Amino acid sequence: MYLGDTGLLPGERMIWEGAPKRISMLAKSDLMIVPGLLFFGAWFYFFTRDGDEFPVILYLVAAFVLMGWIWQPVQRYLKLKSTSYAVTDQRVVVWVKGKESTSGYLEMLGPPQVAENGDGTGTVTFGKGVGFVVGLFQNADDAMPELSGIEDARRVRDLIATAQQKAR
Repeated sequence: MYLGDTGLLPGERMIWEGAPKRISMLAKSDLMIVPGLLFFGAWFYFFTRDGDEFPVILYLVAAFVLMGWIWQPVQRYLKLKSTSYAVTDQRVVVWVKGKESTSGYLEMLGPPQVAENGDGTGTVTFGKGVGFVVGLFQNADDAMPELSGIEDARRVRDLIATAQQKAR
């Protein structure tokens, strides 16, 4: 369906495959920008209330900051909309349409953890694993595979945990 037989390694067996069913526009990390926006808002208010001429360049800087903040959830939504996942007996694969697939071997990943939503969907993440180093030029989100917004996330977590025990 998503990964297909062409993406499997020799001797590898498919356990589960799927795609995000629920894609939320906002993440917890997006809320970190709120104090910054409040600061910029207060700063603008105090500088513009004097009636002095306010440099147009500062309006442009504020507009670019705001557009960057709005673009981040849109970009995340577009990426997840074209994402599919596969779990095999050896690895977890995240495939984004138009890009190369990324995968993490089960024995290198930490224990799977699930965060469930009220509608039955959830996200499966992995604890600290072996061999994943987050450097200055590597995004922390890319360091570990994450199965976002999938149906029956608890069952998928259990499948991964069982496969990890067999792989080790």
